[in-house]
Amino acid sequence: MDRQNSITLEGITNFLEAGALLRHGNQWILIEGPFAAEPTPNSVEISVFCPDFYDLTTPARWYGKARHALSTEELRRICEAYLAQGPRTVEPLMTAHWEEPRLEDFAEALSVIQSRIEKNEIQKAVPAVFARTAQTVTARDRARMLVKLSEAPSTLFVYGFWKDGEGVLGATPETLFDFSKGVLKTMALAGTCPKNESTERESLLRDKKEMLEHQLVAEDIKERLSVWGAVQSSAPYILELPTLYHLKTDISVVCQTQPDFVELVKALHPTPALGVAPRSAGYVWMQALPGQQGRRRFGGPFAFIGAEEALCLVGIRNLQWSQDSAMIGSGCGVVAASELEREWRELFQKRLSVKKILGLEV
Repeated sequence: MDRQNSITLEGITNFLEAGALLRHGNQWILIEGPFAAEPTPNSVEISVFCPDFYDLTTPARWYGKARHALSTEELRRICEAYLAQGPRTVEPLMTAHWEEPRLEDFAEALSVIQSRIEKNEIQKAVPAVFARTAQTVTARDRARMLVKLSEAPSTLFVYGFWKDGEGVLGATPETLFDFSKGVLKTMALAGTCPKNESTERESLLRDKKEMLEHQLVAEDIKERLSVWGAVQSSAPYILELPTLYHLKTDISVVCQTQPDFVELVKALHPTPALGVAPRSAGYVWMQALPGQQGRRRFGGPFAFIGAEEALCLVGIRNLQWSQDSAMIGSGCGVVAASELEREWRELFQKRLSVKKILGLEV
């Protein structure tokens, strides 16, 4: 079905019930449900592939029924019109009580990882922790959060997918890959400093622990991409986000043939930015670390796939929900030099950045 450059109140209502979303630059791509696992004559040309972090076999690629391309102002205006239809109340999610992750659980996970590092089994792993609430996310919640996300800086990719009472919505700084016109682009994004600690720590570019973590990711990605051609990369530099600094290296390769996009996802996910270095050590064992229950899509690939182009995000800095609960995850890279309190503060700052950008801090 052809792209539409506007959306009606009926369309936004349908989208908020079942939808997929990508902001790329100043353009917002909205895919309206219902979704099917197989394309039909009325399906849009872009499919969504967003499997769980630990299971790339399900679900299938999802196909919607209508695609809309909106400007930021158009998105904000239609969401505000939708919200104006109902009572002006504070939704439960906005004042929800969040149960924070347990420091004891994270300390145990860090100990397990550093023990494996000491035995030379691995060099790095990325555990995740989750804040949880008994509130779910309604269509009105999604509309409110989209209004707030319309203010997100251009360094972030806003994305989401929801259907059947569960979903995910967030704003990630990280791509797994971007393929267009024969060029495959990606990044190494690892090494973090909360802005409120920047005066207490060395510059990220001189921080040995953060640079080691970053280099492990960059070298792994370049090795994985080398099968498609000669890899080009930038020097590491600092990416500034609203509350965090990250180390970033841009990486690209000119491909002689177009890769199969789902297979490309499987070849790259997870990089050591979210998984384990070296890859040969596997990453499924992290499921057994404390506090990992119900991780689902956190850190997983989030791909928008067309016939000749594809953009795959790394599903971090998001809110996930089911029919009776919601959660916000955060992860950190653990290497031999990692310190418990420092990593714990970083994890908190990452979750706080999600709440702020979604308007959940009241």
